[in-house]
This record gives sequence, C-alpha cells and structure tokens, in this order.
Amino acid sequence: MFRVLRRPAFASVWLGQALSQLGTQLFFIMAYWELQLRSPYWLSAAGLVLTLPNLLSAVGGSLVDRCDARRVMLWTDLARAAVSFAGALAYALWPHGFVGVTFVILAVHGVGASLFGPAESVLLPRLVPDEELVAANGLVMTTSRLAVSVGAALGGASIAMLGVPWVAAIDGLSFLASAGAVANVIRLWQREGKPWRAASAVAGPKAAMWTQFTEGWRVVARMRWYVAVLPFIVLVNFSFAGVDLLMSVWTHHVLHAGAWAYGALNASLSLGQVAGSLCAGLAAKLQARTGLVAFGALTALSLLALSVSRTVPLAVSIVALFGGALAIINAIGFALMQRAIPEEVRGRAFGIIYSFAGIATPLASLFAGLSLRVVPVAAWMWLGAASCAALVAGWWHALPRGRTGAPGNDVAAEA
Repeated sequence: MFRVLRRPAFASVWLGQALSQLGTQLFFIMAYWELQLRSPYWLSAAGLVLTLPNLLSAVGGSLVDRCDARRVMLWTDLARAAVSFAGALAYALWPHGFVGVTFVILAVHGVGASLFGPAESVLLPRLVPDEELVAANGLVMTTSRLAVSVGAALGGASIAMLGVPWVAAIDGLSFLASAGAVANVIRLWQREGKPWRAASAVAGPKAAMWTQFTEGWRVVARMRWYVAVLPFIVLVNFSFAGVDLLMSVWTHHVLHAGAWAYGALNASLSLGQVAGSLCAGLAAKLQARTGLVAFGALTALSLLALSVSRTVPLAVSIVALFGGALAIINAIGFALMQRAIPEEVRGRAFGIIYSFAGIATPLASLFAGLSLRVVPVAAWMWLGAASCAALVAGWWHALPRGRTGAPGNDVAAEA
C-alpha cells in the first residue's frame, strides 16, 4: 500500500489531506460540543448549514469537468483557510457571536466540500497508474480516517487547553497546508510538461452545464445495481446523519459523560474505519455482493448494540466495530463505481453520486433536533439498523454473482 508514496504528486496530496482532516475534525468537535451546551436545537441548524451545500456536488462535479480539478482544489482550500482565520479573529474579539460565526464557517466548509470532493475523485486516478489505484484509495482513506481520529481524540481537550479562537486558527492552518500540497502538484505537473487534458478531450468540458449533468446521470444510471438500492442508501444516510448529529447529546445525557467521551467516541469511529480500510484488501477476495451483505449486516447489528449501551468503554468498542464495517462497505462500493465510470465524465458522475449521498442529510439535521421532544436518541439508531437491513436485502437482490478478486471485477461489466 505504501509503495504509492514513491510518487511525489500523490504523496503531496496525501499529506495535505491528512493535515486538513486533522484540523477540520478539531473544529467540528469544538463546534458541535459548544453548540449543544448552548442549546441542543442549535445542532439542527448547524447540521443544515453544513450539509445543505452537499446538494451542490452535482454542480461542483460539472465545474470540475469544465475546469482544472487541481485549481478547483487549490482555490477551495484557500477560501476555507481565509474564512477559518477570520472566524478565529471574530471568536477572540466577539465571543458572544459564537453561534453566528460558527454557522458561517460551517457553511463555507460545506460549500468547499461540495467542490473539493468531486475534484479529488478526478485528480487521484491521474496521479497513480491503474494497477496502483486501489492501493492509493486505501491509503487515502486510511490516513484520512486516522487524522480524523487523532483530531477527535484531541478535540475535547483542545477546547480547554487552547480555547475556541485557536481551534479555528488551527483549522485555517490545516487548509493552508492542503492548498500548499495542491500547489506542489501543479508545480510538479508543469515541470514534467504534461497537459492536464488530452487535446481530444478539450472540447468536451465546454458543453453546457445541463448537458454535462445529463451525461453524468446517464453514466450513473448504467450502474443498475446502484440505482436499484439508491432509495435505501438515502434512507441509511438520513438515519446515520441523525445519529451523528445527536451523538453529543447522547454522550451528555445518556452516558452522562463530558467532551472527552464525545471526542473518544468520534476517535473510535475513525480508528475503526482505519482498521476497516486496512482490511479492505482482504475483503476484496470476497465477491462484492458477499462482502457488502456481510458487513452491512454487521453495521446494522452494531447500531442495535449501541442503542442499549450505557457505559463509555462499551460504546467506544461498539462504535469502533461499526466504523470498521462501514469502511469496508465504502471501499468496496467506491471501487465498483470508480472502475465503472469513464475518466472523461468522472467529475460530473461523482458529483451526482455525492449529491444523492447527501440529499437526505439536511432533512436529518432538521428533524434530529426537533425529534428530541418526541423520541429518544436511540430511536435514530433503531432507524439506522432497520435501514441497513433494508439495504442489505437490496444488495442481495440487485448485485450479480461473480468471481472473487478485486471489488470491481464482478459488477464492472454490469455498469
């Protein structure tokens, strides 16, 4: 897996993303914990502000296909860095404006993610040869989740040790590091004299935005297994977003623990995802359908167990197991789609996929806070388990049988 780091451009992006994820997670832990201390209902508004821009991912994907993905990533990082630095100054000079300042920073983070995600999906296959693509994806996911884990573990302590303004400043520095990494990729590309696009591909991105969107949808629609389970994916993301948003409330009022426990739960999720990403190569020896069904069932059972846990150590262990299963599912599913989507439409296709993945998240953010007056937080975990079970059934019926090997082997032809 680590052999891909011998490629300087990939190593640069990999390091920049690790630092960026670390700083961002520090900020998220601080923001959600401080908001729920003021009022749990602020969490719904924060979730909406952060996730509504996810719906722009389809537009972002089309923009990436029209422009240079590297420069989209660069300017996106610089914009997020500037807003985080401005937020740090505002926190220091205007502490009573915490909620408003936090919402502005979260909104810019959300818009940036809707552009950066599709751009990164386009850039990564250009940095490594096809035979190293799976290893590169695995390394990016592993180190990203490890950075998130460290950020989550330090998040609770950073509030007391550093203070809110410094946490926002660190977030800004992390985006500057990521921007520097992307700038280095541009420098390496220019030094080697390689064009970003082949001459035959230059005309394509000049098509109208709507035309590009429909072209991307046609590619996505050819992945029949994905379209068949899309409603279940939306439901799963809806329930998972609710659980994630209310985790701070659950930690505070059910586990009767503080910010350190909230950070530990987020860290265990990320560490579980790191372990799952490292095990994704073993899961690739299974048929895609077998792997998705088995680990999907494990995800559902983990959520049920979490809903009845009442101690921090037990909850941390269950969340780690949940994260591992989820990472393997994502690795298999992402490999299936990445291998099936042609390079020339990859940006817009992944933009549409990201939009579908996030379409229910703003609704979950709205209903999660409102539901606190009606149902316990555990109800969202029960909904997540039920939706996972439905998705498992959908995978079982929609995915074709195939031979063992790389995750995409048995369904690529069906896309």
